[in-house]
Amino acid sequence: MFILFDTRSFNRRLDFDQPMTCPHCGHFGRYEVFVVGTRFRLFFIPLFTFGKKYLVHTTCCDSWYELDKQTGKAIQKNQSVHIEESDLTQMLSQGAYTSKCPNCGHPNPQQSNFCPNCGQPLS
Repeated sequence: MFILFDTRSFNRRLDFDQPMTCPHCGHFGRYEVFVVGTRFRLFFIPLFTFGKKYLVHTTCCDSWYELDKQTGKAIQKNQSVHIEESDLTQMLSQGAYTSKCPNCGHPNPQQSNFCPNCGQPLS
């Protein structure tokens, strides 16, 4: 007799988009919400889920945030929710903007020598 079981990670994009001004790069974009975790399966039938997290992706600079669980559950239940910066914990910033200009505070692309907003040299 064979018993087939395994664990498999999953990710699914939830039906939620919220326009925003990015706290990381300062550009206009939107939040996209994903639910990720791991499922224990027996004979390819999911039995239970563990390690579930809600992640938020920004479309402007490709940053990733972990979302508060209560807010994530409300989004998954299709309740009306507005994501606040206090609901987010920054995880990964892969975007092109990493620093702000010391002169005007505008976000700057990686490895730029001059600010694209005010033209001042970056040091």
